[in-house]
Amino acid sequence: MGDLKARAKADLALVKVLSKLNLLDSGFSAKDFRSGEFCPIYFFALKGAFEESDACQIVADHLRLPLVRIDRARQEEISRLLENPIIKSIGPERWKSLRALPYKLEGPALSVVFANPLDREEISALEFELSLRVQVAIGLEREILDYLLQRTNADSMADLQSIVEQNEQQNPAGAANEEAPLESTVMPGEVGSAPIVRLVNKIFSDSVEAGASDIHISPEKEILKVRIRVDGIMQPLLEVPAMMRGPVTSRIKLLAGMDISEKRKPQDGRLRIKSVRGLRDLRISTVPAVHGENVVVRILSAELSRVSFDSLGMSEELQARMRDALSGSSKVVLISGPTGSGKSSTLYAALLALRDGTHNIITVEDPIEYRLEGITQIQVNTKIGVSFAEGLRSILRQDPDVIMVGEIRDRETASIAMQTAQTGHLVFSTIHTNNAPATITRLQDLGVPPFLISSSLSAVISQRLVRRLCPDCAKPWGSEIGDAYAGSGLIAAGMREPVGCPECRSTGYRGRVGVFSFLEISEPLREAIRGELGEGTLETLARANGYKSLEEAGIDLVNSGATSLSELERVLGSLKGLRISRPSTAAAAANAVQAAPQLNGGLARQKVLLVEDDENTRAVLSLLLRGEMFEVEEAANGVEALEKIYQQVPQVIILDLMMPKMNGSEVVQRLRRDPRTRAIPILMLTAADSDENELQAISAGADDFVSKTTDAKVMLARVYRLLDRAGAA
Repeated sequence: MGDLKARAKADLALVKVLSKLNLLDSGFSAKDFRSGEFCPIYFFALKGAFEESDACQIVADHLRLPLVRIDRARQEEISRLLENPIIKSIGPERWKSLRALPYKLEGPALSVVFANPLDREEISALEFELSLRVQVAIGLEREILDYLLQRTNADSMADLQSIVEQNEQQNPAGAANEEAPLESTVMPGEVGSAPIVRLVNKIFSDSVEAGASDIHISPEKEILKVRIRVDGIMQPLLEVPAMMRGPVTSRIKLLAGMDISEKRKPQDGRLRIKSVRGLRDLRISTVPAVHGENVVVRILSAELSRVSFDSLGMSEELQARMRDALSGSSKVVLISGPTGSGKSSTLYAALLALRDGTHNIITVEDPIEYRLEGITQIQVNTKIGVSFAEGLRSILRQDPDVIMVGEIRDRETASIAMQTAQTGHLVFSTIHTNNAPATITRLQDLGVPPFLISSSLSAVISQRLVRRLCPDCAKPWGSEIGDAYAGSGLIAAGMREPVGCPECRSTGYRGRVGVFSFLEISEPLREAIRGELGEGTLETLARANGYKSLEEAGIDLVNSGATSLSELERVLGSLKGLRISRPSTAAAAANAVQAAPQLNGGLARQKVLLVEDDENTRAVLSLLLRGEMFEVEEAANGVEALEKIYQQVPQVIILDLMMPKMNGSEVVQRLRRDPRTRAIPILMLTAADSDENELQAISAGADDFVSKTTDAKVMLARVYRLLDRAGAA
């Protein structure tokens, strides 16, 4: 009890120092600290108050102590010291309790790095035990614990072979269960036997130490294969003999609160574990397979407070646009991407950005991955009728300001989410699409009316995760990369490529960063959505408002040195056909002006007559053509079109096929009979892209035919081709 009181007293002293140095002025106070698992600096660093290294440096300067970093060279010296007969009496567990490590021995003086250098009683006790004078330094608790974990794994935690040997001693040959994966039972004593307990602990601890996001435990005929996913990449961890397959699976199910006797149905469970890297929540799923139950464990950090737009890798410009999108009400913000692209992290970062005490925030999730204080979270439970749609209906009676829906999966959820925004709420959610413009198409496919999408949707953020280059070993890109992408506009001075070193486990990468494509729904886009125009048209209009595709955003990351070109291609596919040095909208407009014909020594814009009865479609197409520096004249029907043609002959006519008063075919026939208008190029538009309509248009005398849903670039290319033909003639 005395040791605990002394530790608490020392921790309190360090907390007071942090407060005095104004390190806790970002929403944290001394009252938030709970003495026990971690020392104050690491505790508040995990909470997001500051970076541990920055705080340690400030405290070191204030206390006039050296700051000691435990790099690889320092680790080797520490390892030699721990084997020194004078110091060996202090074991790893004692050093872990002290949150300290020795790093230099000079005569009667031992230099020791402490996570809390104010723990005077522990320092005095250490001097007494070693009969040495202890010189104190301050260090990062994370680095101290990482080193001790590595040493514990090497020294005291039995490796797989010793665990297997111990299991064989307890269960000699012939005593093992015969293979009957779906029917066999496991005795409680077998599940709790020392080798099985140690093996499951080893699987969990090794996975957490490696920074894994998932553990995959897959039964095969002769072995139980354990793999982990680190930075999105699967890699082997260990292989367990078949005789231990059932007990290992049952041990995990037992810990997760599942029914170990039920092996024929999928099950889900949860488990919280302590590690030197802090608390970890494990979300566990089992499904029956041919050789037994397949287990997948998702590893989640219990501390989410450090997740922010900045930590996800968003640029300052993108962060500003995100905060603007999340401000106000009566809007829907969607995060799109495939499974494993980091959508949930972005959602939680948005929640934390809005959690300021002035908003009533309610979420509907499946599952609830992180528990957040100050936010009401509802778990979807289809067994009792609580679906996303039903949960969304229910929370509207709870007077929310902000609503987060875990995922839009069906028509009902999508429609309710859009309608909810109409009643003055901010709604954000995720959806599975490949890019931002495809999200609008997906909502239409789900049956959401275009007018509801255009009036409710505020922004779409499409994203992927790529691995960060290891800062310790990455090198500048080689000439062979430059040769492969010569002329593409992809190569920049900041590009680097992976090498591999011990710090990154020889992968060349450490951690991941997001690639983000932000689509803001501007007024021209709303018009295009109401007109049900295609994804290509939407993208073209969005570029006028700063839209970048995922590929372009990824290239920016590559050129900044954050990731490599090969890693970006692993996630997004080949980029060899990509040309990122494309002109901006303004530049394209300037080029179009320069390409216009010369009249009387000046520039003249080419005139296009746009004939379309739908006002929204006409507005969108007119905006698109004016962006290419055409002079656009508009007509709402065939009769009005003929009047304008005879007033001033246009260089090209874009003509809707189906219109009131006089349809497109009749207009074309009239123009082709008149020698004055016979040669005007005509591009026919139709909402129904069918062979019958195309035949009707061409038979009437149209020069070309295109669907209204076609890509905007294709439509413009057809217009330019008609103009070129007319010029050549």
